[in-house]
Amino acid sequence: MDAPKLRFPEFSGSWKPAKAGEAFRNSRVKGREGLPIYSVTMDRGMVRRDSIGREIEADAADGANLRALPGDLAYNMMRMWQGAVGRAPEECMVSPAYVVLSPKPGVASDFFEHWFKSKRMLYLLRAYPQGLTSDRLRLYFDDFAKIPLRIPSDLEQSKIAALLSSASSKLVQLERRCELLKKYKGGVARKIFRQEIRFRSSDGRDYPEWDVVELGSLASKVKGKNKDGALTNVLTNSATKGVVSQSDYFDREIVNGDNLHGYYVVEKDDFVYNPRISVSAPVGPVKRNRAVRGVMSPLYTVFRFSDGNLTFLEQYFESWEWHDYMRSVANSGARHDRMNVTADDFFGLPIPLPSPEEQNRIADFLASLDAKIREAETVLENARRYRDGLLQQMYV
Repeated sequence: MDAPKLRFPEFSGSWKPAKAGEAFRNSRVKGREGLPIYSVTMDRGMVRRDSIGREIEADAADGANLRALPGDLAYNMMRMWQGAVGRAPEECMVSPAYVVLSPKPGVASDFFEHWFKSKRMLYLLRAYPQGLTSDRLRLYFDDFAKIPLRIPSDLEQSKIAALLSSASSKLVQLERRCELLKKYKGGVARKIFRQEIRFRSSDGRDYPEWDVVELGSLASKVKGKNKDGALTNVLTNSATKGVVSQSDYFDREIVNGDNLHGYYVVEKDDFVYNPRISVSAPVGPVKRNRAVRGVMSPLYTVFRFSDGNLTFLEQYFESWEWHDYMRSVANSGARHDRMNVTADDFFGLPIPLPSPEEQNRIADFLASLDAKIREAETVLENARRYRDGLLQQMYV
């Protein structure tokens, strides 16, 4: 194919075939003192190292870093077959592990910044298995120089880059909106469960003071097992996706059906505690089963409420207000990636409990914020698919 499937109507004809080495120069100029240091990330492209509020891959010492000029592309092979690319917004330094590409005349770096993010680029990288480690493919400029590409006219490069940059900017705005909604919801939920924000009845009366009760007074551990092996739908509890079928989450079956006799039977609206910790669930997640009936590994704690508004309780476990208690009762000798909490301690977890009417008000309010977040995430996903579709159809 010598021309893209999707094209602006004023352009026609074939794109010029070339190798990446004909379009870019290899920049190996050492950085100099005083220049800002940038890192290339998967989610944000090229950003100043001192502006990132999380731990990232360490760059080399300043004296070994490379210089990148405005418009240069820096490519970081962060993960196997999936690199990150960024365009330098100013003169800066980057890690010597990166490939720094300086565009030659007639080559628009913003046009190729998007091309390097396309699936076509990832497909071409598979031709270079040398230097492969457990988590990255080490590429050199000589490898890049052999990559085949096609170059349209300067004007077509400019128009394609402008369209894709606009789509990418929209994505950034939508991502930011999702982040702000989640941050707002988290902040409001924290204040609600700390009773810094209180609801009132429809006639303006204050609701009664909250009780604090142990989890065990509201819920009981599910002990029913899949003894006859009749249920084969194995569920898992993900910190990000909640309770889902294991075959959907892992995209394959990972449990032998012959080994399910000791698994707990999980009904809809049961709650599940997964002791495995992660960044998004530092003491392990508690999730409500909104999926279907299934079975769950005995490594999880499955429990069923007999009292209380389930949505209110679900929202409480979505907050981090119960984390301090879990840390206080955890066995310090446990594995570093898993909480070790006894059943007695787990069911001794204190639960703040307002009146039924206030539980309903809180549940409805927080659920409405979740609905707004889901709506924003749907818009974001549609915009991402639109941008990715353009990437696939507007490049050769």
